[in-house]
Amino acid sequence: MREEEIMEKLQRIGLTKYESLAYITLLKLGPSKATDITKESGIPHTRVYDVLSSLHRKGFVDVMQGTPRLYKPVNPELVLEKIKEDIIEDIEALKKAFLELYRQAHGEELPEIWTIQGFDNTLERAEYVIRSSRHEVLINTPMEFLKLLRREIKARRDVIFIIISNFEDVPDWLRGDNVILARSGGAPWLMASWIIGDIEYALFFGALPKDRRREKFYSFWAKSPKIIQNYMHWFYTIYFDNSEVIKTPDYEKLPKPLSLVNIRTLITLLKFTELPKEAEIVGRMVETKDPVNLRGQIIDYEYTPLTANITFRYNGSELKVGGIGSYFEDVEGEKFILLG
Repeated sequence: MREEEIMEKLQRIGLTKYESLAYITLLKLGPSKATDITKESGIPHTRVYDVLSSLHRKGFVDVMQGTPRLYKPVNPELVLEKIKEDIIEDIEALKKAFLELYRQAHGEELPEIWTIQGFDNTLERAEYVIRSSRHEVLINTPMEFLKLLRREIKARRDVIFIIISNFEDVPDWLRGDNVILARSGGAPWLMASWIIGDIEYALFFGALPKDRRREKFYSFWAKSPKIIQNYMHWFYTIYFDNSEVIKTPDYEKLPKPLSLVNIRTLITLLKFTELPKEAEIVGRMVETKDPVNLRGQIIDYEYTPLTANITFRYNGSELKVGGIGSYFEDVEGEKFILLG
């Protein structure tokens, strides 16, 4: 990265131009006198002490007392990690404050679906879905877009990926034990793009633009468990079940306990291993709506376009467990934790 780009990024996280220049100079020189920093950086001598004092307050510089006084750059990894933690904390606080302001003004939650304009904004949202997911990510998109998500997918070994695309072969970065791949059936409508993370976020868009820089590209962003549960159902019954599985997971190598939130993802994973499986079910009884946390064994499953449930052995009894919104089963499962 060029020095000008580093300067620009430092200024974006709160340093002034002179502060950025002084810190970069110290990284080059190591512990230095103020006069040496002035000579190397071009910062006016009348400003350099104020600049270094400010960097010290912000945690970028340590002062080594003595004659002459020396200034030492703080390890960039440490100082940037602290800044990242502070920014994340501030963002989370702002999110809560903004939601509360909206509720006070409108008396309701924020709208559940937004329109996103611009290809770059859509890509950012897709990356965010992958980064923020805790259990599973469902992706249906052409290989052209999937390649843009390569870095985010490679970085997540702790969630299950179900990915459908127009694969010709399987690239190395998609060969993880936690990845299930399916080749699209080939019909153009199968290549509408879905990126779904848990039951928290979903992104949908149609054909990719010929010019990715065009701002007249729109996608749809949803944040609603009720809506996303339907999206996940459509993902499996319309897309995955009409595609050819070309890469299976290595169930035995997956870290346990392994948590999932969608019943069809659970059953898809169970198809590649043997039953029974020790598991824990978090949810509620369908009849009484009482919350339950059940530990037992998955001994069977049923999977059709209309039905998806597991048979769960618990305390000598067999219960039918479905996903969110179940009403024919005994238990409405909200989280499925595979223990072994």
